[in-house]
Amino acid sequence: MLNLDNVYNYYQTHIVAPKTSSRFNSHKKNDLKNVYNSMVKQTTHSPLYKFSFPDSTQAYAIGIKEAAMSLESGSNSLGSFDDSVFEQYVAVSSNEKVLYANLKGGDPGDLPDQLSIKVDSLATGQTNVGTYLPSGETSFPPGDYSLGIAVGKKQYTFNLTVHRGDTNIDIQRSLASSINSNEIGVRANIRNNRVDGTSALVLRSNSVGLEEGENAIFRFDESHLSNDISSILGIDHVAVAPSNASFLINGTPHTSNSNRISLNHAIDVDLLSASSEPVSVSLRPDQNKISGKLNDFMDSYNQLVDIAKNNRQQQGASRLLRDISSVTRRNQQALSSAGLTIDDDGHLTRSGEINSDELRTLFDDNLSSFRKDISRIAEKMTLNPIDYVDKVIVTYPNTRGAYPNPYYASRYSGLLFNDYA
Repeated sequence: MLNLDNVYNYYQTHIVAPKTSSRFNSHKKNDLKNVYNSMVKQTTHSPLYKFSFPDSTQAYAIGIKEAAMSLESGSNSLGSFDDSVFEQYVAVSSNEKVLYANLKGGDPGDLPDQLSIKVDSLATGQTNVGTYLPSGETSFPPGDYSLGIAVGKKQYTFNLTVHRGDTNIDIQRSLASSINSNEIGVRANIRNNRVDGTSALVLRSNSVGLEEGENAIFRFDESHLSNDISSILGIDHVAVAPSNASFLINGTPHTSNSNRISLNHAIDVDLLSASSEPVSVSLRPDQNKISGKLNDFMDSYNQLVDIAKNNRQQQGASRLLRDISSVTRRNQQALSSAGLTIDDDGHLTRSGEINSDELRTLFDDNLSSFRKDISRIAEKMTLNPIDYVDKVIVTYPNTRGAYPNPYYASRYSGLLFNDYA
């Protein structure tokens, strides 16, 4: 006897069916049971049909089912109270040249209703500029030299051998290359004065601000080094001292050793420049997410319209178009208030700026009939896409009793699970 287990396992591992990522298309056991019961109820009162099922008709029926499922999923994503897209906020700065605000995780948390931030000064780093030495001359006798740099609590030592003929700029470049390649949190470069032919070694800290009790980000340690080179280079001269950011939040003064501050661990604010006037930070619904969910919903609706128009050879296509269009006709005023309209081709489009409050009302079961209508028509199309396929009635149902037809559902039950089978 032929063992089909290996064949099944082969195709199971080599064929990956497309899966939707929407949580609204994931069902519990009771949900699937309700679908089954609905199918049984429908077969009880349905005539027995005869129809052909070529590839084009299968694609047509599957398209109806898939678009209807997406339509219902899109409606749920805009109307869900458990994870409402309208409850996902973004932080908006009234002047993004002064500060930029970013809400962590889309949750406002325990933040005040009004946030006003005035930036007095930014946190700055430390810059040391060495003595300008004649670039083409030699200020260092041949020999071994050392340079010790302390960055925070870490100590770094750089050793340098000066050979006869090495110029000042050669030595400066060699030290700069060694410091940069070791990535100690200090960046080195050469500053040239082309007028008098001199050059100086410049060191800048990567970080800004000062830790508590500190007055410098980096310093030079000469205590344990022999033949230290820092004094000859003059690099211990602090040209720009580090400082902390100073700002006011709702009139209360604050300081920070960083130009990025966190408010109640809910909002990150990047301070970009000082300002003479306060900048307000407000929380608003994430329009990008709302727009994305709305586009998904509109695409599913328009896909059903296109399926009906592109399959006019099916007599049921006109009924499909009528069913989906009836939903928008009945709710035309609510759609218009939300900024949506139906164009000349029957497609759902945006008529202008989307009104978030009206859009939220549009998909609220308790405030609008639109979502209920969508759910009703989507369930009908998902449960029985064959209803829109051309067919011939063979027998009418027995109206005296309730006798489900077990073969009725089997003709199209695979259509309901084509993503998983």
